Order: sequence, then C-alpha cells, then structure tokens
Amino acid sequence: MKKLTYLVASLLTTATVGMTFTGCIDNDEPYGIEQLRGAKAELLKSKKALIEADAQYKLALAEAEKVKAAAEAAKIDAERAKTEAEIAEIRQRMEAAALQAEQILARLQAEAELARLTYEQERLNLSTQQQTALDGFYRKYFTALNNYNEKYMEYVRAQKDLVANALDPNGTAYDAKKRVEEAVANAQKALDDAQANIEDYNEQLADAKTWKPSELGAKLTAYQDQVEENTEKMKLINLTIAENNNESEEGKALVAAKKALDALYNEEVGIPAYTFNADGAITIPGLTEPEEVIGEGWSYTWNNQYGYHGYNAALNRLDNFKNSIRRYVLDDNDVEWTKAEINNLEAEKKEKTAEFDNLFAGWKMFADAYNVGGTPKYDALMSYDELKKAVDAYNAQLPATQAAKDAYYAAQKAAQEAWDAYYEKNNLEGDAWNAYNDAVNAANEAYDKAVAAANKELDKTITDLNNAVVKAQQEKIAADSKYLTAKGLADKYGDNDLKEAAEAALKVAEDAAKALETAEKARDEQAPKAQAKAEKANDLAAATRDNAITDAEKARKLAINDAPQIAGPLLDAANAADNKVNEARDAYNEAWNELSELVRVWDNETQSYTGVYGAIDNQVEEINKEYQYEEEWYDGENWHTYTWMPAYDYSLFYQFQNEVNGSQFDAEVAIPECSVADVCAYSSSNMRYNIIALSNKIYGSYYYDKNDDDILGIPSAQLIPLTKEDIDKMLAKYGIDEMNYPGIYNSDFGLFGKTLYVDNRIEVANAYITNKPAIEAAFEDVQAQIDNLVASRDELSDKIDEAGKAVEAAQEAVDELNVDSWTEYNELQRQNGVAEAMITAISEAALATGVAETEQYTQETIDEAIKAIENKIEETENSIPGLEEALARAQYVLDQYEKQLVSDAEIAALAVEEAKLAMDAAKEELDAAKARLDAAIKSVEGAE
Repeated sequence: MKKLTYLVASLLTTATVGMTFTGCIDNDEPYGIEQLRGAKAELLKSKKALIEADAQYKLALAEAEKVKAAAEAAKIDAERAKTEAEIAEIRQRMEAAALQAEQILARLQAEAELARLTYEQERLNLSTQQQTALDGFYRKYFTALNNYNEKYMEYVRAQKDLVANALDPNGTAYDAKKRVEEAVANAQKALDDAQANIEDYNEQLADAKTWKPSELGAKLTAYQDQVEENTEKMKLINLTIAENNNESEEGKALVAAKKALDALYNEEVGIPAYTFNADGAITIPGLTEPEEVIGEGWSYTWNNQYGYHGYNAALNRLDNFKNSIRRYVLDDNDVEWTKAEINNLEAEKKEKTAEFDNLFAGWKMFADAYNVGGTPKYDALMSYDELKKAVDAYNAQLPATQAAKDAYYAAQKAAQEAWDAYYEKNNLEGDAWNAYNDAVNAANEAYDKAVAAANKELDKTITDLNNAVVKAQQEKIAADSKYLTAKGLADKYGDNDLKEAAEAALKVAEDAAKALETAEKARDEQAPKAQAKAEKANDLAAATRDNAITDAEKARKLAINDAPQIAGPLLDAANAADNKVNEARDAYNEAWNELSELVRVWDNETQSYTGVYGAIDNQVEEINKEYQYEEEWYDGENWHTYTWMPAYDYSLFYQFQNEVNGSQFDAEVAIPECSVADVCAYSSSNMRYNIIALSNKIYGSYYYDKNDDDILGIPSAQLIPLTKEDIDKMLAKYGIDEMNYPGIYNSDFGLFGKTLYVDNRIEVANAYITNKPAIEAAFEDVQAQIDNLVASRDELSDKIDEAGKAVEAAQEAVDELNVDSWTEYNELQRQNGVAEAMITAISEAALATGVAETEQYTQETIDEAIKAIENKIEETENSIPGLEEALARAQYVLDQYEKQLVSDAEIAALAVEEAKLAMDAAKEELDAAKARLDAAIKSVEGAE
C-alpha cells in the first residue's frame, strides 16, 4: 500500500483502531429508548402505553447488555483467531449480535408507534388550543426519534461490516466500492436538500412578512394539512415500492433469490466419521490404539457452524489431533534428520541428567539440614564452616568488649558521684547570698507589717474621734431647730403650754451644745497622742529591720570567706574522675569497634561485607549460584522466564544485630552471644519450602503430599533418588494406570520425567526410521480429513457467494423499478421537513408570546415566528460548508479507493466513524425536540 496523503491519513486515523476490533458492535441502550421512556404524559388520561414502553425498555436494556458482552468476547477472540473454525464461530456470533440489536430496535420502534397512537387517541380529549400548541412538537419529536433509530441501526450495521471484513478480507460480504459510492450519493443528496430548503425557507420568510394576526391560525392549519397530505402520498408510494418488491417480476425474482440464499444458510452439511489407526497399522508408542476423532452423525449449517458436533468442533478435533502426531512427521531428508535429532536428544538427556544431579544435591542438602522433628543441622548447609568461624570469632571477642563496657560504665558512675559532691559544696557562696537575700526580705516584710498595723490603729482612732464630733454636731443642729420652732410658736400665740415646750427644747439644745464641746475637746486631746504612739511603733519596726539586715550581712561575708577552702579539693577529685572516664571510653570504643566489625562491616578493598553478615551473604550467594534454575510461566497471553533461587531470610541476623546495637549504650543490658541458629539465613520453614520446590522441579508436583509432609511416602529427611519403578508405584497411588511418557513426563514429572521423555523420544526416533511410511500415511490421512472438511465449507461458501450476488442483482433490478418512487418520496419528505419547521416556528412563537387560542395571535407572535424562520435559514446556510466538505471528503475517498490507495478495511472503519457522527447528530436533534416538547407541555399545563 502506498503512503496516503495527509488528508486520507487524517480521515482514517480511527480506522486503524477499528481494525483491532475496538469497533465491535456497541449495543448500549439506544438513546431513543431513554427519551421515549422519559417522555411526559401528564396530559394523557391513559398511561398504559408508556407503562408498557417502560417494561419493554427494561427488557431491551437487559438484552443489550447480553449483546454487548457477546461483542466484547468476540473482539478478544477475533484478535487471536487463527483457524477456519475459530473465524466461523466469531462470524456467527457477530451475526447473532447484529440480529439482537435489530430486535432491540424493532421493539423500540414498536414502543414509539404505540406512544404516538396513544397521543392521537387522547388528543381528542384536549381543547383545540391544546391540540394546536402540542401537535407540532409531538410530530417533531417522533420524527427526530425515528431518525435517531435509523442512525443507530446504521451504526450497528457498520460495526458488523467492519468485523465481517476483518475476518474475511478477501470475501464478497463487504462491497467497499458500493459503500463509498453510496457515501458520495448521500453526501450530494444532503447538500442538495439543504440548498433546496434554503430556497423554500426564503419563500416562506417572504410570505411570513405579509402575514396578519387573523391569518396565522389558518397558516398553521395549512402547514399541518400539507404534512398530512404529503404523509398520505408517502404511504401510497410505500405501497407501490412494496408491490415492486414483492409482486413485480423483478420483486418475485428477488424474493426467490433471498429464499435460495436463506436455504443455503440453513442447508445441513454432513461431516464424515473418522477413526484414526482403525486397522492398528501404526505401532509407535502413543499411536498404537485406534481413536475416534469424528463420530457418526456430525453435521453443520452455515448459520450454525459452532454448534455441538458442528464444523468448528470437527475442525478443532482434527487440527488438535494432527498437531498431536506432527512430532512424528519429519522432513524429506528423514533418515539423516532423524539421526541428527537422536544426537540432539542424547545431548539433551546428558544436560537434563546433569541438572537433575545438581539440583538433587541441593535437595539432599536442605533435607539433611531440615532434620524432621529435631533441631536443624546447620552443618549440612554449604559454607557452614565459614559462618561457624565468623560466629566463633565474635564470641571470642565478646568477653573483652563486655569487660571494657563494664569498666567504662563504672568509671562513668564514679565520675558522676565526684561531681555531685563538688556541686554540693561548690555553691556555698551562692547559698550565702541566698540566705542573706532571704533575711533582708524577711526583715523588710516584718517592717512593712508593723508599720501597716500602727498606721491602721492610728487611722481607726482618728476616724472614731471625728465621727463622735460629727454625731454631736448633728444632734446639736437638730436640737437647735426644735427649740427655735417651739419658741416661735410660743411667742406667736402666748400659750403657756407652748412656752413650757419651748423651755424644754432650750434645755435639750443646751445639753447638745455641751456634748459637742466635750467631743471636740476629746478629739483635740487624744488625736496627738495617737499620732505619737504610731510614730513610736514605726521607729521600733525600722530599728528591728536594720538590726536583722546587719546580722545577715555578717553571716554572708563569713560564708564567702570559707567557700574556696571547702570546694577546691572536690573539684580536683571530679576532674580526675573525668580523665578515668575518657580512658575507659576509649578502651570501650576500641573494643566495640572490633566486635562490631565481627558482626558486619564493608570492606572497600574487596567490595564486600565481612564478619557474621559477610559469611551469611557468602553462604546465600554460593547456594543460590549452585542451585538456581530458570523457570517459565504463562500469563494467559505470553510466556515469561524467571530465575528461581532457594528461599532465604536475613531477618534472624537483623534481629541479632539490633540486639547487639541496643546493648551498646545500655549499662543494664549485656552484649548478646551469637550462635549459627541465631543468624542463619535458612530457617526451618525456608528449608522445608526449598525441599518442596526442588522436589517439584526434580520429580514434579505429583510427588508431594502436602498433608503427610513427605514425598512418595518417604520422609523429607531420608530422600533418595527415585526410579521408574518408584514412579509407577506413585502413579498407582494416584489412580493413574497408564502413562503416555512423551506427553506427561514432559510437563508434570519434572527433570526426571523430562529425562524419561527424552529416552522415549529417542526410542520413537529410532522406530520412525523403520515406520516412516505408516506414520506419514497417518499424517496425510488426518490432513486429508481436514482438507475435505474445509473444502465442503468452501464449496458451501462459494454457493452462498453466488446466491448473494444473485440477491444483489435482483435487488438492483427492484431498485431500478423504485428509482422514481424513491425520488418522489424523498422530495415529499424534504417538503415535510420545511413544513415542520414552519409549524415549529409558529408554535414556539405562540408559546413565547403567551398565546393559548389561535384567535389571540398578535403581531408580536408573527414577529417571533419570523425570527425563528430567519434563524432556521441562518442555521441551514451555516451547514452548507460542512456539507460541501463532507461531499468533497466522500469524493476524495472514492477517488483514493479507485486508485487502490485505500483498502476495504479502511473504508469499513471509516464507515463506522461516519455512522457514529451521524448517530451523534441525530441524538442532538432528538434532545432539542424533546426539550421543546417538554416546554410546550409545561406551557399548556400552566394555562389550564
């Protein structure tokens, strides 16, 4: 294939992805089901149709999930398909998936039709204005739903074609040229329709600008009548097309061709029975017994090739059996080839025997060390002496290190005691100052209390004297007031009683004056005395304070003078103790470093670890190097290789190392001793695992009994080489009477079985030289059965291809009859689209202007309708560049295909992408129609 231009490459970017079957049928629920299920029915009295639609939706959704799962399984299988039988099965499953999708769509269409009919019945119960407001929106919605259904089915079929082409790229099932020619025709029609719509919309716009409010109802009715009239014409055209399809000579020929094709699809083809080596002529081991490969009564049809005892089953049986004897069929240079193969097998046997002997030594080593029921015998492991020496060296150094540690912590304790004694006496001067400060503070505190008490007593005395004076003054003022009042009354009235009262009041006033004089005299005499008493108490407190401070000063000076003679010798003793600590620390560090190096240290010169860890590391490395082997495993798609090594674990060493390190700075914890058991990398569980793994490698997994912890009844600690007789006993133990050595020993019985397998192959190769004709005849016999089976299917395939061409030819003849009918039908459909747009413009304008009755249309309603028509013209004009581009793209792809620059597979993948884009566009149209219908329903409900 030549290099594509940038345009074609960009068009087909996703096509290459589709060829990996990511484009398998996507039967997620059709979008229309969700829209139909969610349609509102508030205005409908009967909701039975929508309830049924909901039930059918759930059923369709469940079926769609099954189809999707089937398509995903087909995708995976198609990527791996190699045989004719596999391809036939996948093709059949994809046919079934597409059929299931068509059935789902049929149910959806039936539900949509039921909902439409239900609305037509119930609308009769609505008012005229409600019918007027809703009819156009319902019609637009169902039109959009039907369009989406068609695009959904086209998308499903495009995926089906993609898979069919990928499975049979040279077949006739997919006519790529016809598809690209149809794509050009469809793109041209879409462009022509859009241009014709623009002309019609402009005519309608010019007419709309002359509308009057009183005419608008009639205009709406006229558009609705036009749609109904065109729809009736389209129904008649459909009848004509149906007659052409079925009643015309061409139609009858098409029906007959389809019946003939369907008969071929369901024609039962018998598969001959076949038994290999029925006459017992072959005596090579493994091929001596007759084997029924294909039984009596096997058959298939084209539509059911993978059924029980069908084509797929027969082809698989023959293929598998052919592969099972292929190893006996050598090339043309048979004798020389066989001798060379015998030499290769002898070399392989030698290699397997050497590998067996080596791994058995490792098996025996771990078994001896494992010591079932007792303490592990570590001396059975390789490099035990090196590890033992490393452990002994550590233990030999341990006493000296422990002694150095004990000496260090003893010196540290003595030094601490010396410094404690020094610090106790070294602070005498500070203690003296502290005592002095405490005494001064106490003296000042006592002085303050004494002064406060004296002043408090003085204040109380002065206050009491002043209060007595104030009280006498108040009593005198009251007595004087009473006297003056009584005297005034007596002078005014001259009454004797009043005069007596005045004289009595005078007496009280005179007494009060004397009492005031007495109080003032007491205050003047006692206040100075109280003042003098307070001053004397203050002087006494000050003298007491000064004496206490003087005594404290004397004690401080005395203590400071004596401090150096007491603390000096203690300081010298503490410093001397520190020197001993430093000496002990150096000795301990040196001893510790020697000990830690015997645990683990890196040697730059050898670039390896030494000490106990180094010995462990060397042991593990030596055992791994000696007993590792390559193993293969399959992940379901690919084979992988990994290196198996005996299991080991450094956790015991790390635990020991942590204990050693933890004891370094803890005086109460002794440095631990070491033993091989404390640090060995092979615990009992590791040893047991290695015994099992090596036994599986040597003898295969059949020999290990997980419950008995033995191998063939032999305890793991007493392992001995097994013989063929041992294996035969084991086979009897597991109920296996006979063994096909070439097959079983090669896979299930380890190195021992593989060695027996090689022996058997040598025997077979020697026998082949004398049995070549019989073996080759057997192989050719099986191959002949395969060829006959494939030929029978190819013959049926050729018949189906011819019948398919006959159907296509008959379909072309019928299509020719229907050309004019389809042209008229499509034009009527386009005209209906224009009329529907006008109905929608008027209906939406009525809603926008709040008009419920046709008689209430206003100029504002007309203006809104004109805007909607102008928007429709603009929308259609804006689509023209895209339609022109789509046409150019389709024409370019056709040109590239005719020049053989684009493959059928790429065309099929491109068709999937185009169908997906069309389905998405239909989904958007359906969304918009649904939104407008909901708005109309709400508006009408609100007007009720």
